[in-house]
Amino acid sequence: MAYAAKVKGNYADIMFGDGADPEVFTQLCGINTRGITITYANAFEMTDYDCADPEDAGQTVRAVGAQDWSITGSGLYNRAQMAAIRGLMGSDQSWRFAMDEPAAPAVAVDAGYWQGPGFISSFEITGNDGEWTQASITITGAGLLEWADAD
Repeated sequence: MAYAAKVKGNYADIMFGDGADPEVFTQLCGINTRGITITYANAFEMTDYDCADPEDAGQTVRAVGAQDWSITGSGLYNRAQMAAIRGLMGSDQSWRFAMDEPAAPAVAVDAGYWQGPGFISSFEITGNDGEWTQASITITGAGLLEWADAD
């Protein structure tokens, strides 16, 4: 039997860079639902016809036009990081979506991270009586997102 090489959601992290050289990344703590979306849109499309038989059905040819990406997260409102998050608003910085599964006891098969420039495009804080305050964040890409294998 063969089973999927699973990774628990606890090991998916959203991290922001400090802009230094070398850049240091800090995890958004308290975020317990995380996601990344990568799309390739604005494809260039044309129809190519057979020169030897122009009456024959043509074929559609497409090429990728642009990459777009976003990172989303939601979870506990973390007062300890609010000054940092407010400082990130309104400007581009490096973001990472990391798969930080430890090598032991599991075997880290796909360890690494997506990284690219982006900005906080949405930040929301909600609170209900008797419950912990929640926060949600969306980071929108401002350039290419690239994969890097873990060191």
